[in-house]
Amino acid sequence: MFLAAASGAQPSGPFKAEYVYSLSTSFGVIPFNDVSLSWDPVHKELFAIGEGLVRVFNESGMEIFSFGDDPEVGPISAVAPLEGGDLIVIAYRNGDRALVRCTFRGEFIEQLTIRDVPPEFEGAARGGAMRYRDGRIYLADLGAMRIVVLDVTGRFITGFDVAEKLEVGSKRETLGLRGFNVDKAGNMLFTIQPMFQAYVMGLDGGITPFGIKGSAPGKFNVVAGIARDDDGLIYVSDILKSAVIVFDQNFIFLREFGYRTRAASGLSAPDEVAAGDGKLFVVNHARRGVSVFKVGIPKE
Repeated sequence: MFLAAASGAQPSGPFKAEYVYSLSTSFGVIPFNDVSLSWDPVHKELFAIGEGLVRVFNESGMEIFSFGDDPEVGPISAVAPLEGGDLIVIAYRNGDRALVRCTFRGEFIEQLTIRDVPPEFEGAARGGAMRYRDGRIYLADLGAMRIVVLDVTGRFITGFDVAEKLEVGSKRETLGLRGFNVDKAGNMLFTIQPMFQAYVMGLDGGITPFGIKGSAPGKFNVVAGIARDDDGLIYVSDILKSAVIVFDQNFIFLREFGYRTRAASGLSAPDEVAAGDGKLFVVNHARRGVSVFKVGIPKE
């Protein structure tokens, strides 16, 4: 079923969101509580990463494979699929985080040597959050509000001090980045909870903020995850509202959906989100798992 609009004034645009399923095994819905997500646009698979385990799901939301117990790789905290099927993962090896290239089944190929990184970006280069797009690895130190971009061999390309760009360098420890993602054009998307805003930053360093504080539809309370689909629509999860807020490519508010209900289509403190293949994947808390919605503007 298509979800009803939030109560209160909302635009009457054509955007639709339809709950289709939650990530499952043959035994039923997986009660995920705290996982990160990574979408593979080439093979149309979703990776859910938590507690060192990587679980892979097909287009129907069913688990088809899992890995993460290879001592040669180490515990995995983030995954970025490459075009050819290999993976770049952040793994804990020898007491520190490392970038490791693996096969699609998580088998060790090599550890990348990270090089040419300026001293101020060394923390970010060890990784926290990670995304990949068109030959570039994006690593974000969320607490320090710094992002580095590497090539697939580990060589430094560029870096961004988001706090300095926003002129809040003295407050970085109390602000931090919450959600982090990269769209198909290579733009970086992130949210900052205490500032009640979301941002899009290009590789040239230009930043576009959007969103304002408030409880009305389209406004932010406690923002968390952020993603952009192939049509340019932007999705921001709001933990307090238990909703996903949708904007068009011009940052105009389109719709909210989800909300805290007992229905399968409801959300519970939604956190990280990922978009791909006309779907939005939403991580819930309270062991509500990962909800999957068919989303977009219907094509006539």
